[in-house]
Amino acid sequence: MLKENHSLGGKGTYYVPPPGELIEYFQYIDKLPLNTSPEVFGMHENADITNAQSTTRILLTQLLSIMPKDSSAGGKSEDEQIMDGAKFLESKAPPPWDYEEIYAKYPTLLSESMNTVLTQEIIRYNNLLYAMEEQIINVQKAIKGEVVMSEDLEVVAQAIFLGQVPVTWQYPVGHLSLKPLNSWLED
Repeated sequence: MLKENHSLGGKGTYYVPPPGELIEYFQYIDKLPLNTSPEVFGMHENADITNAQSTTRILLTQLLSIMPKDSSAGGKSEDEQIMDGAKFLESKAPPPWDYEEIYAKYPTLLSESMNTVLTQEIIRYNNLLYAMEEQIINVQKAIKGEVVMSEDLEVVAQAIFLGQVPVTWQYPVGHLSLKPLNSWLED
């Protein structure tokens, strides 16, 4: 940093200006790009792509959230679409793994460390499947008026309506993924 013209990034756009008058510093600052590149923060150029994708995802989610809730052209209402989506998820969700059977077949031994990983992942996967099953059933009951629509169920219902993975099914309960709900369910 003490060297004159020390580069602060790979392209040399940002560097330590040489000692000079205040006006020279202002001139240097005026030459800098209006939109900062990731190199300023020590990041790769692909950080811009990730940021743009994230911003787009947020924007589209917000646009979907302000869509009209009722259809006037004879289409299905939001509640009907959520019910259909919940029934589809209920029919397509796989059953939990039989932990005892898998543990008997692949015991966790010191010589077989992958068996330990397998059993831990089975436990985690089953916890996700149990949470999904419970929430899918409760969303259907809440729409019918049989149970109270809690905040968590509202989040799940809205995600089903938008075709997104509910946050209650994401990490740490489930695996990280940017896929839409149907593709995520296939995974």
